Amino acid sequence: MKFEDLLLETGGFGRFQILILSILCLPRINLPMHFLLHNFLAATPSHHCAIPHQEAFVNLTMEEVLLISIPQEPDGTFSSCEMFLQPQFHLLLNSSLQPENNSIIQHCKHGWVYDHSQFTSTISTQWDLVCERRGLNQATATFFFIGVTIGAVIFGYLSDRFDPFQAVPPGLHFHDETYTTL
Repeated sequence: MKFEDLLLETGGFGRFQILILSILCLPRINLPMHFLLHNFLAATPSHHCAIPHQEAFVNLTMEEVLLISIPQEPDGTFSSCEMFLQPQFHLLLNSSLQPENNSIIQHCKHGWVYDHSQFTSTISTQWDLVCERRGLNQATATFFFIGVTIGAVIFGYLSDRFDPFQAVPPGLHFHDETYTTL
């Protein structure tokens, strides 16, 4: 006897089977949200090097402080991973000028300042996973999926090994007397 024949004898695929299928599929709706969560937790907002002794430039606007402290990319945006060794005050006169030599550019030594307009806190901003450490930010997704795989293997084995009703607190599962009276 095939499964289809058995299903036809019991009344076919009816409301009860649709209900059971819906109840089983309901928890799966939440699963993709866990996998997409990394896109928000590990987002890297725009950032630039933290400028040491920024309070010394009280007469300059923030844009001018950035202009003399951080080199610009060819598209006109400020570099996110480099800064000048010394302030380049001559750039205030003409921002199209280039720094005198490239040896005055260094990697960020005092941390970064992040734009918090979209994300208030991400793992990139909390652990400074930018610039040279950008690969660690991308590795967090790998670590997450390795954890999911190991957890599935371990908890799959444990759920097969032990009676599932042992994990349910007493009083929340049916007792044998309930089934005998039916």
